[in-house]
Amino acid sequence: MRDFQDDEVRGAGPAVVWQGPERAPVVLVLDPAGEAKHDALPATWRPLAEHLRIGWCRLPAEAGGVSVEELLGEVDQRVHLVAAARAAESALRLADEYSDRVRSVVVVDPAPRAISGEVVPEVGPGRGDSYTDWWNTATAELRQKLIAEGVRVAAFVSRDTDPAVRVEPPVPLGHPDVVGRVVQLLLSFQGDRADPEPVEPERGEVVEAWHAVQERFGPALERARRSGG
Repeated sequence: MRDFQDDEVRGAGPAVVWQGPERAPVVLVLDPAGEAKHDALPATWRPLAEHLRIGWCRLPAEAGGVSVEELLGEVDQRVHLVAAARAAESALRLADEYSDRVRSVVVVDPAPRAISGEVVPEVGPGRGDSYTDWWNTATAELRQKLIAEGVRVAAFVSRDTDPAVRVEPPVPLGHPDVVGRVVQLLLSFQGDRADPEPVEPERGEVVEAWHAVQERFGPALERARRSGG
């Protein structure tokens, strides 16, 4: 996407990784941290890809010769966007421009993007509250517009809404708790009266995807929580 500075590019990994059944519901992940290295999704997302079609896009995608707009144009169904940290604003604007292509937007630890070439520091002590305020106020009008257009929007703020995530924000997209919260939010959208699309069979696919993640990572995650790790 065109909103990211060159110094935010992670050199490792392909511009986009696709995994999952061709006809499954599509989740397009916008990742400025480049977590899908070695042409593979993060391990915690691979069980989801048994039931969902996941496109993991390392931003800015243009560095790899492809744009997010082009990716949206190649998909023949409305997609769910998942965006990390400083990809929040761009994901919202993308959803606004392509509301006929985007079904929902989920943002993890939203933070403002770099402005006028200045790199915004990562979320850290003393900045979390201001970033939450930024999301609640600066993006409110656009989020309401998207909801009116039938695009569902939600944010997962790890430092506020899930104290079980014992990782300094912004929490990586590959963290198991992020996968769980993303799935939870996707399920909460379906059946919402403002969502004009049918919830089946997609709801069943999302539920099966989450069960696959729980089976594979649930015990280890519970042990980590009990030990305080």
